[in-house]
Amino acid sequence: MTTRQVLIVGGIVGLLVSSAVLALLWFGVAGVLVIGKTDLMYVFWPSSVMLVTGWRSTVPGMMITASSVVINCLLYMALAYALLGVARLVTRC
Repeated sequence: MTTRQVLIVGGIVGLLVSSAVLALLWFGVAGVLVIGKTDLMYVFWPSSVMLVTGWRSTVPGMMITASSVVINCLLYMALAYALLGVARLVTRC
């Protein structure tokens, strides 16, 4: 895969993760993401700690949520790019 394709896939995965978590929050069943003492929402979407109570009903809340989603997409893109670099290093050896 090219670098561009990897970055696009990483961004799409980040967007899908954010959308899934927001959907669970919307329906009030985000508790299914808790396993033991670990909240998987913070594992898969670290920037979700930015979310405020009015994340879907106020303009500032929606803007904070949008910036949190963008940060998550960038994190997944960086992770995908790093994995591409590791895969290229391993295949050269």
